[in-house]
Amino acid sequence: MLQLILNDKLILSFEQLGKKARLIISEAEVELACRKETIKNLKKFLTEDETKIFKGRLQLHKQSDIIEISTKKQTNSGSFIH
Repeated sequence: MLQLILNDKLILSFEQLGKKARLIISEAEVELACRKETIKNLKKFLTEDETKIFKGRLQLHKQSDIIEISTKKQTNSGSFIH
């Protein structure tokens, strides 16, 4: 499982499930939100310059190299190299 630390409280984890991946936002050991998506759609999201993916509790918005991660309770952003 790959994990990215977003700030001093939140972690974004990626868990592979065959042709899909499960993205998990957690605080300590508590899952706040998750979403299953195909690897193909995630790669497409990363190649676009300005786009968004997911609706509902967990959303990802991308502009250039900045990906903003939104959950129902809070928003965090960070630059990811892809």
